[in-house]
Amino acid sequence: MKRYYDLGRFKNVLLLIPIMLSLGCANLGQMLSESKKLDYNFRETRWGYNKQRVLLAEQGKSLHFRTENVLIFNHRLNGIPIKLVYTFKNNRLRAAGYITDKPVKGADTIVKQSVEELGEPDKILNDGMIWLDGETLVYSNAYISRVNVHEIAGKEASGGVLADILEDKNQPGHLNRWDGVWAYIDLDFYNEIHEGELPLYDLSTYEKLLFGVLKRRAIYTYYTREGGVSIEGGGAREGGGAREGGGAQEGNVPFDR
Repeated sequence: MKRYYDLGRFKNVLLLIPIMLSLGCANLGQMLSESKKLDYNFRETRWGYNKQRVLLAEQGKSLHFRTENVLIFNHRLNGIPIKLVYTFKNNRLRAAGYITDKPVKGADTIVKQSVEELGEPDKILNDGMIWLDGETLVYSNAYISRVNVHEIAGKEASGGVLADILEDKNQPGHLNRWDGVWAYIDLDFYNEIHEGELPLYDLSTYEKLLFGVLKRRAIYTYYTREGGVSIEGGGAREGGGAREGGGAQEGNVPFDR
């Protein structure tokens, strides 16, 4: 009788083996999938990918602009219209990220999202934050680039209003528009620049934007019942950003191409 009992238990074990294997395979598949995802440097790409591999990774996404050294896709981040940018040198990916191509409302949330996803930054700059993650340097920043100021009933327009525009951009009647950047940069590429081995002029316009070196100058427009007056800070300018260095001013840069 015991023999039949043992045989029945053995049969039950045999029946459980396929189930255990399927669960094991499922977990193994999930682990491999997660491992593969963790191997990526930005989205589903790695540094050194050629343009064809990046296009394959972003298949189905609207291609906005393409040259020998850049791919730009239309994208939305938290509902904000931005550009998804990939830059190359000798057909090898070395920087990528999200940038605004015009001042938009809410672009300051790009920084908030980067902190939520990446945690506390490794370094806080005057104009942005930096994270170091293995083979990648991540840079995030947002800044006010357009301010429309509307006259409020009960307030007089005077010469002091213009100074007020430049000093306090968060009071009633002020409508702010932002530019933002959230960049992922090959750490080897960054070190070449940081150590002076690669001249700044070797960077493309979009790499300067991703590094935060190139920024849009703010425009302030003050509206009254008689009309409006704008104060323009000038063309695009070079600042510190992820490179933490200065630079000469440049003329207007076509942010939308």
